[in-house]
Amino acid sequence: MEKKLMFFIDFDGTVTCRDVCEAMIMQYARPGWEELNRRWEEGTLSTVDCARETLAMVTMSRAELAALAASQQLDPGFPAFAAWARKQGYPVYILSDGYEDYIELILQKHGLEIPFYANKLRLGPDGWDIEAPYYNEKCGRCGACKSKLILDLMDEHSTRVYIGDGYSDRCPVYLADMVFAKRSLADYCRRRSIPYRPFEDFRDIIKYLQGEEKHD
Repeated sequence: MEKKLMFFIDFDGTVTCRDVCEAMIMQYARPGWEELNRRWEEGTLSTVDCARETLAMVTMSRAELAALAASQQLDPGFPAFAAWARKQGYPVYILSDGYEDYIELILQKHGLEIPFYANKLRLGPDGWDIEAPYYNEKCGRCGACKSKLILDLMDEHSTRVYIGDGYSDRCPVYLADMVFAKRSLADYCRRRSIPYRPFEDFRDIIKYLQGEEKHD
């Protein structure tokens, strides 16, 4: 490939096998969060509003959050992918509309030093709340605006590769030169005629990109 690759990667359900935020809510939130999640997936409720209302239902300690993070499994090919990208000198950024609190714990557990951008969990006297340092007021759909992050981080001389699986990945695929998608993101790309490569895990991505390198 003539241009250096630059990777922007979703976390929940992409780097991890399971959506960690969803697991947290399912385990620790009182009934009623399902309707909020449905409205969020439909796009009628923003991430910040959905998070604030949902987190108000959550009864969880920091220790319980740490235990939940410790129980999560990575995509079986992700450590090898991260090592391959580092060896090739390809930048990798994790962009998440989830929470840095568990992302940091999970990456540390697996010895991975990868820059990440996400929302933050705040625990106060009245319970949990969201802090969204990467919120984009011009849009307001997500807590962490992945499109703005890509525009801030990207190198115009690189090939931008986006990897994701869900709702918060829809906007950034329009900024990517190459998309790897699964689950609902793959469905979205098909409906919108956005070119993408399907994948099951990161081993598929390595295999495809190494094949592309051989043809250049």
